[in-house]
Amino acid sequence: MTDPWAFGWTQLLTIIGLLITIGIAVGGFRSFGRWRRERIEERRIDIAFDVLSIAHESKFVFGRIRDPNGFEGEWKNMPAKEGESETR
Repeated sequence: MTDPWAFGWTQLLTIIGLLITIGIAVGGFRSFGRWRRERIEERRIDIAFDVLSIAHESKFVFGRIRDPNGFEGEWKNMPAKEGESETR
């Protein structure tokens, strides 16, 4: 080809390759956004499970607060519940 501005197969294939590359990039950005949302949701679920396990463990801890088998120093300054005697 003597004319450098002549349009041929090389230029056409270059434009097609560029369009394919742009399509892949746009699809990649969309999938990256989806991946990022999935990771955020995954972390939220992990935090929810951690909070649930802490709440479950604290249920037993708070249940043992007024245990009569505990040490006096553990419950000495606690106010009595309504309907609870002083010896209880």
